[in-house]
Amino acid sequence: MLYPNRLQAALLFDRPLHTLDAIVRDFIRIEAMRSGAAFAVSEENPGRFTRLFCPTEELMLTFEYCDMPAVAQVFRGALSSPYTGILTPDIRDRITDSRSHILLEVSHGVMAGVEDDPKIAAMFEAIGRPPSGASQAQFERRLGVLSLMSRIATDHAMPQAVHWVQSDQLMKGEIFDTLAAGDTMPGPLHIHPFLFGPRPAPGEDALIGIRSFGARHWLGREVIVQPNVLPWAVNFETMLAFIRVATMPNGYVIPDGDTFGPEDRSLSYRVIHHAAGADIGYAVAEPADMALYELIPLKHVAQRFVAPDHVPDANVFDDRAFPAAIMPAGQDEKAALANEWAHKRRLAEGIGGQFEVRAASGADAHQPPPAPTTPPTRVASPTPSQPAMPGLSGRGLRTRVFGRKGL
Repeated sequence: MLYPNRLQAALLFDRPLHTLDAIVRDFIRIEAMRSGAAFAVSEENPGRFTRLFCPTEELMLTFEYCDMPAVAQVFRGALSSPYTGILTPDIRDRITDSRSHILLEVSHGVMAGVEDDPKIAAMFEAIGRPPSGASQAQFERRLGVLSLMSRIATDHAMPQAVHWVQSDQLMKGEIFDTLAAGDTMPGPLHIHPFLFGPRPAPGEDALIGIRSFGARHWLGREVIVQPNVLPWAVNFETMLAFIRVATMPNGYVIPDGDTFGPEDRSLSYRVIHHAAGADIGYAVAEPADMALYELIPLKHVAQRFVAPDHVPDANVFDDRAFPAAIMPAGQDEKAALANEWAHKRRLAEGIGGQFEVRAASGADAHQPPPAPTTPPTRVASPTPSQPAMPGLSGRGLRTRVFGRKGL
């Protein structure tokens, strides 16, 4: 679902709390200084429940304190993810030890609580009423507000665990506070990397793949990287960069079959668009349960990895010169291909990037600008990923990319 309206977070504590009213007061004060938004209390049960409303933006917020453990069943999906155990190895103990929790919610519009009902949504659509908060800017505004609400609560009392419902992530409070402090959106807090792969034979290295959860809220699809020799954290960085390119101002989804990477040519991934039902299985045929974007690693200088089907950097040619050896014979086909390249060039340049076309045979290619040292053409074995590595903060992701089309 694109841009879901009702966003929630649950903060679990190992003791009773009496700070809900102070959390609400701090939020109203800090948000007013940060954005100028004026929130008024529309409903209140001191120490237990507060509802705030900002009429200018039609933003509705709720803060609710529950003097009881959270229902563990709601965490079943997050607990099934290996990534959850990597971030917080003792997460199950933390849930068991919880004695109270705070529920936070953000939504746009006064009807947000009922718009999720399919019958009511259909009625609104029939009368031409658009859904509340159904834009990327409003969605990201809700995420930012919920993040601030949660971080203010952690300042008052560090939770045992935080459940960020939008991406179904479950982690200890300290890690949540670090991820929520990042200014990249979407970032690691919003994209949950579900790790998967075959069980390695004795003496073999594990091959790990990633399927995202959360990208659908921006792209309408999830993103997948099949199990391969690269460390999963490396592929996750590229996944975040791909999503960022698609969601940044003037951004776009890399076209089906094209490749992308930073301008220094330090890495390259091919993008494949899969429709729902397409065979996306790794070892056996398995239909995709929804539309997916697949990223296929072709080159990674830092990991000393080059795939056999990577088109060499030296095979770049000037696509605006329309070399005869490359162009199709028919005039209509030539015009269609030239227009396709021109369109893709405009897309890449619209985000400050470059567009390149490469000839797989090397014909009519010229030497590109200086590139990093060419890596040895050997395959690297996977290395253990560090969940707290700086790259997972989402900072420093390259957004200047070039599209490439290997012929």
